[in-house]
Amino acid sequence: MSRVIYALIMVFTAIAQATFFPKIWPLEIQPDLTLVLLVVWCIHVSTAEGLTWAFGLGILLDVLALDPLGTNPLALLPVVLLAAAFRKQVFRNRLLAPIALMIVATIVHAIVLLLLRSNALGDTPLATIARLVLLQSLLNSILVPPLALFAGWLSGRSAASSRTRRRAYTVRT
Repeated sequence: MSRVIYALIMVFTAIAQATFFPKIWPLEIQPDLTLVLLVVWCIHVSTAEGLTWAFGLGILLDVLALDPLGTNPLALLPVVLLAAAFRKQVFRNRLLAPIALMIVATIVHAIVLLLLRSNALGDTPLATIARLVLLQSLLNSILVPPLALFAGWLSGRSAASSRTRRRAYTVRT
């Protein structure tokens, strides 16, 4: 049930980010809410599930943004692999590691999208793009703590319910 709830939140966020969110956001630089939601969820689930989420979300983003099909899923795949690497918790700090991961993930996502959309780039200076990506990564990192708590709570609920179901089906001798 928690995966369904999170999927609905991600779909609604992707639709909002592609349609009305740019009109109501007061700043020129917008946070990538779908990327933040994907990263904080992938920290709590397996790599295979994270890749499945990235593919589905990427296809939805391609359809909404009218990008060539496959552009966003390819850009989200390295992000999921980064989240899988951070799942091992080298540092025992549960707040700083996801924030650092979000900064790196935003930069990697932007670089891959830039390479995939290189013919649509035009004559925009690379320094301007780098500045915008850095500011977007800082905005994304601000959103990580509350969304990570929410994703952890939801994934904890799903893990607890799956443990309960497994216990109910085990045969005791």
